[in-house]
Amino acid sequence: MSKYLLAFIFTCFFVMHRPLWAVEYSADILSAFWESKSSRTACDLTQAIPSYGEAFFSLHPEEPLQFGVYQARNQGFVVSEANLSALPAPWRHEFTYLKSYSVYIEQRAQSKYLSVFGVDAEAMIDVLLGTDFPTFTYVNTYQEKPVEQVKVTVSAVNFPAAYTQFIACRKQLLPYAMKSLQDKVFYFSEAGKEINKQDFVLIEKIVEYMQVIKNTKLVIASDTQSIGKADGRLFKSRAKKIVNLLVKQGLQKSRIAVQSGFSAKELESNDKTFRVHVFGPDVLKMFWFHKGSLHLTAKEKQRLDLVAQYMQYQTKALIINSHTDGMGRKANNMVVAQKRGEVVKRYLEAQGVSADKLVVRAYGERKPIASNRTRKGQAKNRRVELSFAR
Repeated sequence: MSKYLLAFIFTCFFVMHRPLWAVEYSADILSAFWESKSSRTACDLTQAIPSYGEAFFSLHPEEPLQFGVYQARNQGFVVSEANLSALPAPWRHEFTYLKSYSVYIEQRAQSKYLSVFGVDAEAMIDVLLGTDFPTFTYVNTYQEKPVEQVKVTVSAVNFPAAYTQFIACRKQLLPYAMKSLQDKVFYFSEAGKEINKQDFVLIEKIVEYMQVIKNTKLVIASDTQSIGKADGRLFKSRAKKIVNLLVKQGLQKSRIAVQSGFSAKELESNDKTFRVHVFGPDVLKMFWFHKGSLHLTAKEKQRLDLVAQYMQYQTKALIINSHTDGMGRKANNMVVAQKRGEVVKRYLEAQGVSADKLVVRAYGERKPIASNRTRKGQAKNRRVELSFAR
């Protein structure tokens, strides 16, 4: 057996059988220092804790304030039973009412975070301004057995001056985060090119963000061009409309790109590129059936998935117009048309579209769009045609 394996076994045995002891960390009272870092997208206030890591306040747009301690290294222990309390400074002996706060524990491979959020984090500001010391206590375990009791004390010394800078940062923080503006879809009505008021507000927000964060760019792509190139012309005109509004709001045209679609890699999270989706229903209107068939193909289901996505934005009903060719008896054709319309309706319902937003109208052979004298004409007539509200 190698000496390294023996050392590992001895260490594990020692850790598992040693008595529980107390370990304390804190910044030296005479040298405790708070550092403030500010930007339009983040406000951070930190205090170094020797041999441990740091205490921190962190605030980002659209997120609650976070207060916690960060342990720079993880010795392989698992944190349990974590708590936070406000204790008087070491030079004071009187105790006020002791309130305990539940702590969120995030354990990473090489580090640990113990945090409170929102109102509890805001309460810690008052604690520090009142010269009390927020104190985290927790138990480190190894293989579910307690190993040590840890106490981490955050010093209130020199906090007020740094907090003044933190307040200034909070006032100039952007009101929204990039992730809340990411992957927004601009829905257009059939053949429509107008941008609604809600999308106009979104454009204003994106431009404001990009004017602050200079290394960002924006890409506009179609969500429906993968179905076919038929909507290419409409997509270009719709994209141009969006580009013109972005430029009018003050964004440089050189920071905007227009492309046919997004690849899977491009759809991964990216903190430097805004993705804007253009969605028009124009290429999702027509669905054809084989002779005598009531089944949807995989390709038709893919297109109906996009219809279902579009209908989540719509408030008015979708009309499902169902037709057959002119072969066979009229009465039978009407039955077949009704069944095909119901197939489409049931599939859309299964994808989350409310039944009261779907109306089936069966026409049978009454409204052909091609001659029933040829097979090609008959194939064109065996269709379900969707009518989207404008």
